[in-house]
Amino acid sequence: MSTRVVRLERLSPFELDAYLATGWFRIGQTLMTCRVVLFDGALRTALWTRLPLADHTFRKSARKQLSRLRRNFTVKVRQGPVIDQEHETLYQRYREIARGDRSPTLDDFLYGDSEPLELFDTYETQVYDDGKLIAFSWFDLGSESAQSLMGVYDPDYRKFGLGYATMLLEIEHAVSLGKQWFYPGYVLPGEPAMDYKLRIGDVEFYDADTGQWRPWSEVESHELAEAQLRRALRGAANHLAANGVRVVMRMYPMFEAPAWHDQLVQCLEAPLVLVCDPRPLARRQVLVTYDLDHKQFEMLRCARASAMALTHDGDVGRPIELWLVEERIGRFDDVEGIAEAAAQLRR
Repeated sequence: MSTRVVRLERLSPFELDAYLATGWFRIGQTLMTCRVVLFDGALRTALWTRLPLADHTFRKSARKQLSRLRRNFTVKVRQGPVIDQEHETLYQRYREIARGDRSPTLDDFLYGDSEPLELFDTYETQVYDDGKLIAFSWFDLGSESAQSLMGVYDPDYRKFGLGYATMLLEIEHAVSLGKQWFYPGYVLPGEPAMDYKLRIGDVEFYDADTGQWRPWSEVESHELAEAQLRRALRGAANHLAANGVRVVMRMYPMFEAPAWHDQLVQCLEAPLVLVCDPRPLARRQVLVTYDLDHKQFEMLRCARASAMALTHDGDVGRPIELWLVEERIGRFDDVEGIAEAAAQLRR
């Protein structure tokens, strides 16, 4: 499965540490993990990162950034996030220039469609210019860890690098409390929008294939999840073609839907698929997917369904295409098994 989500009624600081240490992250009132994401229409590998704090010292550039911040502005760190008109107005201004999908409101960011359970011990950094809020960020504390959630800044102050600076404030606060790990979220190799997280220090990335954290210096020797998917499916496509089965690889944008929406649990959850003997107007198709976690192929029979997406305000949005899984034909450890299953379907 590419995306997994857990909804909890209670969560201790120690349990949060354990989730973060295995590549999970907070979204709203849930915890989630994934191997790939859709970012600006492209499929990207999500590499979860963390910064060891035990012997951490800020680099010279970071020290200068913090010094400049405090020289020009008033800085505060407080327990508990603030949702008021001042924060909301600033957030809406930030959304106009921020890339990627963003929650429509701060309340939606913190709670989504869940009841406010207050599972997390959330803190806020604040930056003021002569009494005017120009930046803030939210981060959670565990027993030995801190996770950065979001940084917001006034676009008029872009030159001060306030998004990065508030993350430095989070790290500084975590160090002052004796925390051992700081989790800034995922980085998307090949997409520079998240690379600022690599500037905070000697970060590590989570290798989901081995369950180990590795130095970022080893990332170039690591085969990314998106590359693994394409390599496995290309191999399957070549083998199927050699056995007379015409296939086409396509991306399925709605692959995360089953993890987030209970009413869509029967939908396909694979970001890349092989369509066997594709027919453009066919309502049903046989698909081949690849499971990164178990290193297995799966053949499924799916039905196409049309739907209308809802906006965060409940209005009807754009039309979307869903694939409903009608039959799980089989799972296979190698391409030979797929070819044999395809041959049996044709008999």
